[in-house]
Formats: sequence, structure tokens, C-alpha cells
Amino acid sequence: MIVRGVRIGSVCHGLHLYRKFGTGCLKMHLMQRILNFGPITIAEYMKECLINPTYGYYMKKDVFGSHGDFITSPEISQVFGELLGIWLTNEWISQNSPNPFQLAELGPGRGTLLSDILRVFSRFPSLYESVSIHLVEVSPVMRSMQTEMILVAASRFGRDPPPVSWHENFEDIPTGIPTFVLAHEFFDALPVHQFRKTKDDWREVLLSVTDTSVNEERRFCLVNSPTRSVAQAAYLPLVGDLADRECVEIAPRALNLVDQICRRIQNDKGAALIVDYGHLGEKGATLRGFRNHQVCDPLEDPGDIDLTCDVDFSLFSRYIATSDFDVEIHGPEPQAYFLINMGILNRLQALITSCPSKEQQDELFSGCEMLITTEQMGERFKFMAIVPRGKKRRMLPGFTDLPGTPYSKGKDMDHH
Repeated sequence: MIVRGVRIGSVCHGLHLYRKFGTGCLKMHLMQRILNFGPITIAEYMKECLINPTYGYYMKKDVFGSHGDFITSPEISQVFGELLGIWLTNEWISQNSPNPFQLAELGPGRGTLLSDILRVFSRFPSLYESVSIHLVEVSPVMRSMQTEMILVAASRFGRDPPPVSWHENFEDIPTGIPTFVLAHEFFDALPVHQFRKTKDDWREVLLSVTDTSVNEERRFCLVNSPTRSVAQAAYLPLVGDLADRECVEIAPRALNLVDQICRRIQNDKGAALIVDYGHLGEKGATLRGFRNHQVCDPLEDPGDIDLTCDVDFSLFSRYIATSDFDVEIHGPEPQAYFLINMGILNRLQALITSCPSKEQQDELFSGCEMLITTEQMGERFKFMAIVPRGKKRRMLPGFTDLPGTPYSKGKDMDHH
């Protein structure tokens, strides 16, 4: 029965959800929305789960480190941030040491990576005095943690912190100044539209709720759109050849950001380093949840788990190549290659030699092992760089076209 456009059954089930979950439940909100207005896109679901102002995962708590739901590379070893700092320093020098310049980090987390990079910058007075920091962060909780981390880091190497500004969007960062962009595990959290090949045509995958009796608990489920969606018409052509694909995930916000970054580098100079879980178009559905460092059902407990999708770097490469930007791209390079090419093994050996205890040595070794072995992060993470196009294609530190495979656990990596 429908009264004034509202389904009575939906209202009754809404009261059931209210009694079960209370008013402060994102799950109740999303279910009621679907019952009233129909299925929603995966992109809408991810956005609500991650950055809903009240109940979004990133808006409520510290989600990083050993007490959060996942650990990022900078949390594993200081060497990771140091090598990225060296890469940025080298690129700054290669572009004639612009003064002033901006370092923009997208989704800085706790600020651990930034603090390691600033420690490297502090070794070069002219660089440190030229930089201003711009952080794209929507979470007030994370902004507070980043502020503390920057202040602590600066005090440790005896300097005042550089000027720092926070922004909700990349486009809010001032233009007209060379901008070096860092995006580490940022793009994997941007909402995706998911499309699946059916027997008749491609269809967008939507989030619905199970149709059960009143006494049974409703659950989220995935369904195919009955017709071609607006998002399908707008985004699926960006993929190109779909002959060998069964499922495709596209993050419009990611492509929009890549566009903005390329235009910024084209107009103002600078560079971008993108680091993320990624693939080259060979994967399909990768949406997953994380809780307590374990993969979990992405449709359970919205707002209380992290949601992530692997980044399709082939989409980035195709978009940049077909947009005729005056930039060049390098990579994607497996994290193992990049870090080894940047000297992680030499740096590890130097740190181990200077460590007084076997416990500290083992901790350093296991951290670096996690970063570069195939079984852990060495292959799953990819690096991509965007730099201004020159008269001749450059060779960038960390990037190589040499064939081979990332190091396997234990191979060529024995400190005992």
C-alpha cells in the first residue's frame, strides 16, 4: 500500500530497523533510503560509508596503525617515507629548485609519511625554506592528528614547521606555483561505479536489500540495473576495449583528480607520485572491507569498516594519453621495483648496522620485507609518476623498463 508516495511496508520496516539499530545507524539510514527510493550505486554506498559527516568511517576515529583497521606503508617502516622524500627532492632539483613551491598530499592519514618526508627536506635548507604544505583532508579528527604529527616532527629536527593549509578539495589549492602532489593510498578509497557484463549487455551493479518476510532481517545485496544507467553511458566508454573484461570499476572522482593534477603540472610545473593497490585492467570486482587488519564483507556494518577498491592504473594511463596533456607518465611500477631502485636495501643495511639491538634489527628487516616481497606489498602496490613533458623522455629515479619480477620472500634478502 502506498500513501502520498510512501510505501506503508517500508515505513513499518523502518520502525523495525529503528527498534533494532536505533537512530544513529548508517545501516538503517541506507536501508530505509533503498526501500523508499530504490537501489543505489556502489559509489553512493561507498561515499556514505566513508565520509558521511556523522557516521562515516573516516570522520569518526583514528583508523590507521596497529590499533586501527589497517596499516599503511609509512606506518611499517620509516625508510618508505625517506625514499619518497628523496624522490621528491631529486625531482625538485631536476626542475631547477623552484622557490617557492608547494607539496600537496591527498589524504595524509595520521601525517606519518609527511613527517618522514619533512625530515628529508630538513637536510636541504633551501628546499625546506621554499616549501609550503597543502593537505587535502575532509576529516576533522585526522586534521587534528596531522597537526600534532607535523609539530612533533619539526621539533625533532629543530626547525619551525613550514606553512600548512588544509583543503577539502584539490582544486582549492592555490595555482600559479609549482606543485608536487603525493597520493599514497588515496585513490583506492574513492567511490567507484561497478559495471558487469551480462548475457545481453553491460549493466551497472547496484546496492539493494533482500526481499524477506517481516520476521527476518533484511540484508544488503547486489543487483544489476534493469536498463543502461546514466553512469554506464558516461563512464564505460572510457575503458576502451571491453572484449576481455567481465567486470569494470570506474571512479569518476579519481579521473577528475588525475585531470586536475595533469593540468596543474602542465601549467605550473611540479610532479605527482601516485602509490596505491593497483592493477593494469586485469581485475574485475575488487570492492572489499577491512576490519582489524582482516578482509571482511564490504556490505556488513557500513560506517564501521574501511572500504577499498584496487586502482585500475590502465584507466589513468589511457585517460592521460587520450587527453593530450603536456605531461609524461612513468609506471605503473611495482612497489618492490621502485623501492629497490631507490636504494631501500642499502638504506636497510645502513640502519641495521647502526642499530644496537637484535630486536631493532629484526624489526627493521621485517618492515622492509613486508614492503618489497611479492607475497606482501611488493607486487600489489604500484607507483605512477606524472611530470612535465620535456624535449626528450626522461629517466626517473625508481622507474625502469627492465623485465623481471619483484623479490620473493627470503630471496636476495638475508641479513643473518
